[in-house]
Amino acid sequence: MASLSNGATVREMPPAPGEKSSWQKMLDFIAENNLRVTQLRLVRGPITIICDHHKKCNGYCMAYEVLEIMYSGNQIRMQGVGSVFGDKVFMTWVDGNGNIRQEIRELSEMKVHTTLRDSHDTTTNNNTT
Repeated sequence: MASLSNGATVREMPPAPGEKSSWQKMLDFIAENNLRVTQLRLVRGPITIICDHHKKCNGYCMAYEVLEIMYSGNQIRMQGVGSVFGDKVFMTWVDGNGNIRQEIRELSEMKVHTTLRDSHDTTTNNNTT
């Protein structure tokens, strides 16, 4: 769920085949309407992950990830949200069983999934989320 600077709240909906994800559609919408994300949270059952306040971070990130377990044929599917600080993305991931994992990734690796996807300057806190 994303709160926007115009007061709207955007919730993720499953995309139709061949359609952009809700996150990518929202990124297009905020760019076209000169808006920003003011709060980002991930709600998975009883778990709610709330990202840092928009005045503290440069942007937000939302992504999916599939981890392959070697030699088992098993996969772990995760959804994550994060906050961008400079050239780092601080991610919190939740899997289908409610297991939580945190990590720090390079912005260059995650930029397409962030509210900064079209921004070139991420070295200062410019509140372009």
